[in-house]
Amino acid sequence: MEEEKIEQEVKEEVKEEIKQDPKEKVHEEVKAKKKRRRAGLITGIALGVGTVIGAIIGLLFAPNKGKKTREELKKKAEELTEKGREKFEEAKEKLGPTIDTLKKRISSAIEAGIKQAKEVEEKIQEKAFIEEEKTEEE
Repeated sequence: MEEEKIEQEVKEEVKEEIKQDPKEKVHEEVKAKKKRRRAGLITGIALGVGTVIGAIIGLLFAPNKGKKTREELKKKAEELTEKGREKFEEAKEKLGPTIDTLKKRISSAIEAGIKQAKEVEEKIQEKAFIEEEKTEEE
């Protein structure tokens, strides 16, 4: 009877500690950052596609012929390539620190979870030892 009561108390303590799990908070932050990153990526892609379409339409309706049109196409392609490189580098610079921060937070959350698990284990062992001593005394 007393054993069941202790077991129930330990279960309640574990449930409370699980509710306060820091991993869940980190997981939610990761989801939010992924959404923002996707939105930025989609915006960048849309901007690039729109630029290309605009350049093509502009060239199609331009009064220039042959060699001059090819030169303009080449120039626009080089400009777009350079803009793409710049955007890629910007995104890389912005995401680098974010990824490092997330790695640190996840590591901290894992360490905290391990620490909590060890504390719960110690409490269980302590209560089991106390119960064992009570049983031996009887």
